Amino acid sequence: MIEIPPCRLSSGRQWVLPASKSHLIRWITLASQSRRAMRINHVGELGEDSINMIRGLEFFGAEIQISDGMVGVSASNGTFPRAPSDQIDIGNSGTGCRFMMALASSMSSISGITGDISLRSRPFEVITGALGDLGCSVSRGADGDFMVSGPAVPGKVAIDLSKGSQPLSALLIAAPSLDVDIEVEIQGEVVSQRYLELTYGICKSTGSQNEFSGHNVRIAPWDVIIPEEVTVPSESSLTPVIMLLERLHGVDLGSGNLVDSDLVAPEVNWLQSNDSGLLDLTAASDLVTPAAVLLAIGGGGTIVGVGHTQRKESKRLSTTEKLLFDFGLKAHVRAEGVIDIPGGQSPKRPEWDVKTYSDHRVAMTAMALASLVGATIEGEGCIAATHPSFHQMLMAISF
Repeated sequence: MIEIPPCRLSSGRQWVLPASKSHLIRWITLASQSRRAMRINHVGELGEDSINMIRGLEFFGAEIQISDGMVGVSASNGTFPRAPSDQIDIGNSGTGCRFMMALASSMSSISGITGDISLRSRPFEVITGALGDLGCSVSRGADGDFMVSGPAVPGKVAIDLSKGSQPLSALLIAAPSLDVDIEVEIQGEVVSQRYLELTYGICKSTGSQNEFSGHNVRIAPWDVIIPEEVTVPSESSLTPVIMLLERLHGVDLGSGNLVDSDLVAPEVNWLQSNDSGLLDLTAASDLVTPAAVLLAIGGGGTIVGVGHTQRKESKRLSTTEKLLFDFGLKAHVRAEGVIDIPGGQSPKRPEWDVKTYSDHRVAMTAMALASLVGATIEGEGCIAATHPSFHQMLMAISF
């Protein structure tokens, strides 16, 4: 628990975001399946989601080195993945958990996979159902831990992409190790499609011939040929939190220069240009909490396309509404997953401790609001999932 007093922020300092976990996790998973070595360059720190994925891959036999601004993956000797010597703790990373389950399904041995309390309470029935249809054994204990074993066999699975794109990304990213042909029937409206396109694009750059099109797709294994070196962008999905700091305090922290990937660019650009209106976050639902506050202190509006965020770290629709309420801001979540937000509001200091619900994006948004009005924040440590030094950097520019 931390106390953040009301403060002012100094202007003219460029905020440095952490490395994109979405890019890094995909690259290290593919590189671990290659017989070539790879260097992955990045600017900014690594969050715990990335580090936990690295540690998990090491349990499967990968050799990965972390140094300042670089992650190095050694060439595989052909034994990856191998049976882990202990249970794998993937922390808070839902993406990492699904990727690890898919990799574990390539082996006949049993792999135990766990995470923090938030991860162990989340739904994973889409990926577990798909792996079960491929002949794998996936069981979940009362505490939320997983036991996974294969090997997978060729088959057909159905994946509801209205609940998230990660299960399909997991099957594709693990295809070189699964080494079977998979027919996928796509169900539901695709959400977070750019993240799925990112997976397909990175895989294609390593030799994959798989394409995403229509309602039925085929996933085939390939020999992973990685480049010697790549550079991953920053975690652009955190840009709206920095924008919130700028608008609350009337300062410039360089948010206009932070978006260096296409994953959330249209939605961030909309927030840069508008403070009211209709915002569709179907492709970028991670922005919902700071975006809701930006609309509340601006002209108000409606956010659509975020119903599936109830499957995120903290049932994020509900916790976003609760966070705004804590700071005296109004928002209404409709049953169909739409948020209506009146404009022209001003945050007030909460009369009680603010909960973060183990959700790093809720926590950083809470800290941004607290920097203006003050607050006691409970469970702030979850920011380490993506941006461990966020609080430290915030205090460094406060006075």
